[in-house]
Amino acid sequence: MTGHQNLNHGGTQPLSNDHLRAIAPSIFAERPWHEMSTKYAFIPTIQVVDRLRSEGFQPFAALQSTSRIPGKGDFTKHMIRFRDARGSSSRSFAAAGGDLLVPEVLVINAHDGMSAYHCMSGIFRFICENGLVVCDGESSQMSVRHAGNTDGVIDVTYELVEDFPRILNAVDEWSQLRLAPPQQKAFAAAALELRYDEGKAPVSAEQILTPRREADKTPTLWNTYNVVQEHLVDGGQRGRNTTSHRRQRTRPVNGISESTKLNKALWRLAEEMKKLAC
Repeated sequence: MTGHQNLNHGGTQPLSNDHLRAIAPSIFAERPWHEMSTKYAFIPTIQVVDRLRSEGFQPFAALQSTSRIPGKGDFTKHMIRFRDARGSSSRSFAAAGGDLLVPEVLVINAHDGMSAYHCMSGIFRFICENGLVVCDGESSQMSVRHAGNTDGVIDVTYELVEDFPRILNAVDEWSQLRLAPPQQKAFAAAALELRYDEGKAPVSAEQILTPRREADKTPTLWNTYNVVQEHLVDGGQRGRNTTSHRRQRTRPVNGISESTKLNKALWRLAEEMKKLAC
């Protein structure tokens, strides 16, 4: 991974172009990967960044994928998390229990032909400086083909912003729904199967239910989801390899595709748990 940020964390200040270049230089590619088809309509991602800035959306986190192919690193998949900084829209939102949140728009692109522009909804949680990925039907994730201009990405961004209130209402409902211990354990056990092959998890459901902060101890669906998500994505827990039985620490999930897939699956799991718990 290039730079010091990852998909699931961001700062409290917008990133300048210098910061973006240090974290994800492929954002600034001036041409497509040389093996691309001549039909590929190249639009440097920095043009999208500049256009979104002009519309009032600021980048707060970024990540770039790696490549083992010599010379391809500056054209690989990259992701940027934007926040709406227009007037009152820049304010954070308080979920039940005082959780401070701000909606985000995630933009993923590549200049190697491996990705169209993918835009999806996200939430940044200030208490743990953690960025979540929303997977709430088609309205929370859209693709835009490379068509030679930035209009498609801008249009999709506004569509995602219009859907923010509905997503935040869902978060508020999760924040007020308490889970019984067996429900929490069932959620954590299912989450482990999303992260590891069956029977290969080096940690237990109880371990990934252990809150890292006092504010997450109330057993709501929102807190349970956040605690489990943070443990699985950030890693760092002590466990044992199921084959060698050696002690090990769980690894973080840093790749854009892997992390996005896991985050979206965890969101869907929380939605299903809400249906069962209500």
